Amino acid sequence: MSVKKLIWVLGLSVLLAACSTNNYLAANSPAWRDNSARNMGVRHLLGRGVEQNDVKAFNYFTKAATQGDVLAQNELAYLYAAGRGTPRNNKLAFEWYKKAASSGLSSAQYNLGLMYLRGVGTAADKTLAMEWFKKSAGQGFAPAQAALSQNRA
Repeated sequence: MSVKKLIWVLGLSVLLAACSTNNYLAANSPAWRDNSARNMGVRHLLGRGVEQNDVKAFNYFTKAATQGDVLAQNELAYLYAAGRGTPRNNKLAFEWYKKAASSGLSSAQYNLGLMYLRGVGTAADKTLAMEWFKKSAGQGFAPAQAALSQNRA
């Protein structure tokens, strides 16, 4: 497997799996008592304390994202990109990642860079991809640092 294909596969795994929900809502977390739309979305997405339900997660994340919750915007973008709880829509995934990235969320900045790099949901633009990778890497996000080193040209 070429290095570029490897970084793409690794990038997709981060895009689809490295959401802010990965280590979220541990059994003893105070978030269990938080019924905000984002936290309810996380609960339904992961099946933590409720039955796992992608459609309910999508609805909760949509509510929180439209109210300006940056983490919910990132999760909503993920749901659109993965087609979970809603039909896959790369253009909407791109738009929500862009909102979250513009607010400074490093994982969203990285995911937006991936979308620019491969032309997913937008026209391919390596220059913009590198700009978003740099912003994310500047915050210490390891996948963005790896993407920068693999895509220098």
